[in-house]
Amino acid sequence: MKKIFIEIGLFIVAILVFPLLFTLGLIYTSAKHIWKFDYSFSKQFTPILRSVNLILDGLANAGAGEMLNDVYKVSGLIKYGKWYQTISAVTGLLFMYDKDTKLRIFLDKILGEKHCETAISKEDLFYYESVK
Repeated sequence: MKKIFIEIGLFIVAILVFPLLFTLGLIYTSAKHIWKFDYSFSKQFTPILRSVNLILDGLANAGAGEMLNDVYKVSGLIKYGKWYQTISAVTGLLFMYDKDTKLRIFLDKILGEKHCETAISKEDLFYYESVK
């Protein structure tokens, strides 16, 4: 029970601090590069959009992990549900070390050939390679 209160406290702090820090940083960086006349919209916003995509992917994996595990009958070492992994990466790990799923086929068609395999982090590849 104590653990959940700590997480709630950290969440409240994060809600207050991180958006403020993000906004200040965005304004500072934009003003700095506009002042220097070297502003690049793509260079400024590509990392921001990538970060938001990864946050949402991790949130979806954490929230829907149990459902995805049940739908695809995942029961081994590799499972959906960790907030720090993307759904694509877990799907790629399952394909490489356990079984194929319709989700991998769908994601690879929509997001590009071998998307799920290339979404796997080097750390996850190293870990699962050493425990297989």
